[in-house]
Amino acid sequence: MGKLTNLILTSLILLMISGPAMARFNVEPTYKRHWGTFERGDLKGSLSGESTSLNAGYLGDYFMAGVTAEIGNFHYSSTIMDEKFTVFTGGGIGTYLGFHFFDRLKLWTGYLNSTLEPKSNEDFQYFGQQITFGLGIRLWKYLLLNYEVHNNYFTQYEDESTGATEGLETNIREKKRSIGLSAFLIF
Repeated sequence: MGKLTNLILTSLILLMISGPAMARFNVEPTYKRHWGTFERGDLKGSLSGESTSLNAGYLGDYFMAGVTAEIGNFHYSSTIMDEKFTVFTGGGIGTYLGFHFFDRLKLWTGYLNSTLEPKSNEDFQYFGQQITFGLGIRLWKYLLLNYEVHNNYFTQYEDESTGATEGLETNIREKKRSIGLSAFLIF
């Protein structure tokens, strides 16, 4: 980035966070429906599922940041591993960073240390990283409609029966979208 771009971005960030002290605490439980695709090498398919998450963090005049935890169930159109598992429990813990405008609109990005585990065999578990971009629109008082785009890469595999953790030879890549409702509670 050029010097002018850095100066403008720095000025905007300072303006947003240096206004009158109006720091608040935010808790946001969310229910989401997911759909998307996955690929592992030549194997490709679709996925769907639902999840619940909880965001908790700092809410400034326009700025928000905090931690998030998510858990859900996901159905894959074909198996992503050698065994015949297509139903998984997934989730993780991470962080988010974003902006809210006039308590009507919010934009954010998030990072999640994600996991994926077959529901019928809890000895196997995948670990990865998920990046999320989201848009939320207030429907009524504290109720928000959220749309998110997720990119998830599972890069490690753990066999809990042996305790071995290894990198995957072929990473699993998920491209998901979700739509959900959340209660944007401010304290």
